[in-house]
Amino acid sequence: MINISFEGEPLHEICIDLSKAEQAYGSIAAGALVAFISDAQALETVDELIELLGGDIIIFADDSLSVAIGSDHRATLVVVGRHKMGSDGRIVWSSVTRLKLLKIARVP
Repeated sequence: MINISFEGEPLHEICIDLSKAEQAYGSIAAGALVAFISDAQALETVDELIELLGGDIIIFADDSLSVAIGSDHRATLVVVGRHKMGSDGRIVWSSVTRLKLLKIARVP
């Protein structure tokens, strides 16, 4: 199971309470956020999450992740906890089971 932690209590509260998420991001994005968290927690590794999300996830050069939350928002996540590094110096996503959600921002 992928474990998602949150950058601060306010973000955590928004992400676990649908009505707060709707107030913060609107009903469509709130539903997408709940679905993303539920989907992530149902998977074993981030490699599976990357495969599931396809084009809705971007992996940056620093191995942080950006995930589409509806059509108007993106969530920024980073790896936390133990994980393996490949010979290319990049994270081996099949070894990652913990992410930290740093922020959710409106797409400009």
